[in-house]
Amino acid sequence: MALVLINGPDNAPSTSADWDKINDVLQTIGLDINKPTRIKDGYIQRGSVLFFAGAWYVADSDTAVTGVQSDYIKLVNTAGVVAAEYVEALVDVTFNRTWNGWYDPDGNLYLFDEFIAFSKGEITELATNREWRVSKNWATALSRALSTSSLNKLFTLNASVTLTGSGTYTVPEGVYYINYQARGPGSDGLSGYAGGAGGNAGQLVSGSLQVEPGDEITYNCSSVSTIFGAITALKGLGEAGSPPYAYDSGGGTLAYHGGKGGGTGGGDGGIAGNPGANATANTGGGGGGGGGGGTTPDGGTGATGNIRLS
Repeated sequence: MALVLINGPDNAPSTSADWDKINDVLQTIGLDINKPTRIKDGYIQRGSVLFFAGAWYVADSDTAVTGVQSDYIKLVNTAGVVAAEYVEALVDVTFNRTWNGWYDPDGNLYLFDEFIAFSKGEITELATNREWRVSKNWATALSRALSTSSLNKLFTLNASVTLTGSGTYTVPEGVYYINYQARGPGSDGLSGYAGGAGGNAGQLVSGSLQVEPGDEITYNCSSVSTIFGAITALKGLGEAGSPPYAYDSGGGTLAYHGGKGGGTGGGDGGIAGNPGANATANTGGGGGGGGGGGTTPDGGTGATGNIRLS
């Protein structure tokens, strides 16, 4: 259960043992032609091939990586015995073009996903992704596409999520950016003997967050505000509801219609003596419709906000 050193011949082959060593090296290189996945669930997979400072190693079984699981694995070679451990970050790690691998000044080899490391600012180049660098134009286009401002397109959620109520959201595996839209609750429609104004929609706060898989973010969508971690969207600071208006009822007299609530899903204003309708539930903070005046002038209730993640 280890990374086994593949010995090559010491000099020009002169014995059958020397030729066996050459065959072992060629077979090892052949194992790596299809570039199989090397790391999975905290193990270096059996059959994985590593070229470590001029020598070939093959994992003869699934080999455990010690430490707290992270995006980076450090390999330490002690007299031909290789130990693998997780590290939190890459410190003084650069690409060594003698050995074509990522090494620190002490000669330790590092294994990691270059795209993830690049997105987090741990490295400044994609040194081994040759399939993506088939030409100078491709390389230029890729570097632009992988700018920090655009990387969230690669590492965001596979499908959008809408959060309501309160709880804790856990960032899924493989997600490093979250685009959010936090919608505050809508304000209630106003009352008025001669018609009331519609309530305003809730505040909309949007943006992107850099996260780590497994991060836990608390949220709360109440009648006062919508909170997602350190982000807050307040009540009634969005699109304004409409004012009340009068209309001819057909008998030559004027009746009053309450104003419609602001935002998508805002409630309809009441007519004559009827209160305005409530905003549609879970529409992201539509304001309640205004009161229609008369004996029941109350406005409708604004909708509670929500959080949309993508």
